Amino acid sequence: MTDEELLRRMRLDDQKAFEAIMDKYRRYVEYIVGRMINTASDKEEAVMDTFYNVWNKRNVIDLNKMSLKSYISMTASSCTVDKLRRITKGKPVDPIEDDLELDLDLEDETARRLNLDIIKRVVQAMPSPDREIFIDRYYFELDVKQIAKRRNVPEKKVWNILSRRKNKLRKELIRGGVTL
Repeated sequence: MTDEELLRRMRLDDQKAFEAIMDKYRRYVEYIVGRMINTASDKEEAVMDTFYNVWNKRNVIDLNKMSLKSYISMTASSCTVDKLRRITKGKPVDPIEDDLELDLDLEDETARRLNLDIIKRVVQAMPSPDREIFIDRYYFELDVKQIAKRRNVPEKKVWNILSRRKNKLRKELIRGGVTL
């Protein structure tokens, strides 16, 4: 059965169709989760959260915008990052300061909030597709090749966008009183 047919049946609350999707994509989701989470119980929780979210969003998934596999991949990445945040109690999972070549103070709570607010504001102000590419790289931790394929743009363009946006963010952090 195709993904389209399985999704159509899921929208009719067909548990068998949902189980078929879980069977089809479980190893794929385990791979995505396993790249960032080490403990078996935490991995299993992130995998189950992924499929729980797919089930809950079954009526809004638009296969004209992306394939079911892509949707599941993005959901798995998001659930994994959420799980990591719970594990690390809100500490940043993938500090961006290494790429910015700045030594941000993310230990002091006030400095951390100030710096993260600036980062959030700058990222939200980015135009599309720059914002999505930036988020793919630093939130979902995709490599440039994956981003280029996902966004259907040349790798060189992805590198240029990331470089330009990192420079802009670095300037804004410095201008905004970045706490080093």
